Amino acid sequence: MQETQLKVFIDKNCGGVKAVADKTNLTSRAVYKWATKGSLPRTEFSDETKYAEDLSDLSGFSASEIKEMFKPQPQLEEA
Repeated sequence: MQETQLKVFIDKNCGGVKAVADKTNLTSRAVYKWATKGSLPRTEFSDETKYAEDLSDLSGFSASEIKEMFKPQPQLEEA
């Protein structure tokens, strides 16, 4: 797995993937998918989920800071 900023954040500030999985009631595999993509899932930005709040509880960063840091980046189209 590539080291993304989100993976580093989870490891350094949230106690690792297992801690995040336990807090969010997700599997470690689901959290690894976020980490690989380097962003929180789309559902976080359509207010269907509140994972940033869970990460905030673990890390001490605000949920809004976390959402801003780890929002999905637009995909570039290949020519």
